[in-house]
Amino acid sequence: MTEIEYELREQDLIAFNEFQLKKSDAIQKRMRRHQILLPGFLAIIAMVVWLYFQDTLAFMYIGLLALFWAVATPLYFRWSTRRQIRKLYSEEEKLNLFGVNRLRIEPRQLVEINRNGESGIGWDEVLRIETNRHYAFLFIGIDSALIIPRATVKTGDLHEFVKEADQKIEQAG
Repeated sequence: MTEIEYELREQDLIAFNEFQLKKSDAIQKRMRRHQILLPGFLAIIAMVVWLYFQDTLAFMYIGLLALFWAVATPLYFRWSTRRQIRKLYSEEEKLNLFGVNRLRIEPRQLVEINRNGESGIGWDEVLRIETNRHYAFLFIGIDSALIIPRATVKTGDLHEFVKEADQKIEQAG
């Protein structure tokens, strides 16, 4: 039985939601639209102002506005998303989510141990595991997962845990 212990923080929950949003085609399309279309339109207006009115100062102001919009849009979306994510969870939910957690692989289930006690998740309920440089996500629903931050793993080997969990998911499927 492989077991890991890690700490889940608010920034990890935000990172998971951002991970999900990066995979959303609708959100990415909206981001590109704001980041490219409006600055492009402003650039065309700037060119018209410069060509027809020979107003270099207005051309520069509109051009700078277009550049600012293209650069600031991703930053604003990120800030807005994080603010919305923080509002989704009550203080009580945050207390239950954050803190030290343990996951143990057993033959028939994945056992989660946290401040609320011990609970088991059948391997047939775990959809998949996705990893990136900083996290491992064990998806137990389309948009819900157990978040394991690599930086806060205190005991156990995350690589070995993910490998064994992946094998259990394949056997159950």
